[in-house]
Amino acid sequence: MNSIEDIQKSFKDLLHSLLNSLNEGFDVNELAYLSSQGKNELQIRDKIAWRLHNEITEKLGNQYIVCREWSPKGFGRAKVDLAVLELDASCTQIVRTIALIEFKAQSIVKKEKWYLAEFEHDIKKMKEITEKCSVCRDADMYFVFLETGQEKKVNNYKPIIAYSQYQTSKVKFKKDADYISSIHSYWMDFNKLLASPIVEETPKIIYIGEAYGYKQYISPLIIGPLKKTDIKS
Repeated sequence: MNSIEDIQKSFKDLLHSLLNSLNEGFDVNELAYLSSQGKNELQIRDKIAWRLHNEITEKLGNQYIVCREWSPKGFGRAKVDLAVLELDASCTQIVRTIALIEFKAQSIVKKEKWYLAEFEHDIKKMKEITEKCSVCRDADMYFVFLETGQEKKVNNYKPIIAYSQYQTSKVKFKKDADYISSIHSYWMDFNKLLASPIVEETPKIIYIGEAYGYKQYISPLIIGPLKKTDIKS
């Protein structure tokens, strides 16, 4: 039987692999179309959940499940976007939690404060769950941030492309020379909310297709695995 450490290491590698190929499972240009008309976190979260489910079940068996919008017993309406759970042999009780994952998405590459506030809220919520939920004490915590960018500023189709009205001079586009460095500098702000810096990733730009004549891209940031001591009180 694999130890929880081995399972969590395998899960970390799998999560990175799936998010770095997040266009798989969608039709050609489908994800670009969906992203052009609003935030894409739910569509991507649900596709990742399905792919994780298939991979984990195949590798570890039916006792390991991926649960969307999981609410631990005793936490009321508090939910986590995804939870990877280990069940007992009869699949009737949760033995332990392997990982807790929260997703957030930004539709244009622009420095803002809201996603830092969401990050702080989500990681503190997960921390509280690991402290108070007996089957969650050893869980790894992840925060996934999906940064969607475009090749250039929107001119045509403005009435139907979401957030086109917010594409000011502060927005960075793929054609800009400082596109990657700007994303990286924004990401480093997440470190201010952690006990020790861990955000060092160079943004990967994943082409997700074209919608209405505009090429679109996603840069996924995976913060984690986090433990309780990584999160400021």
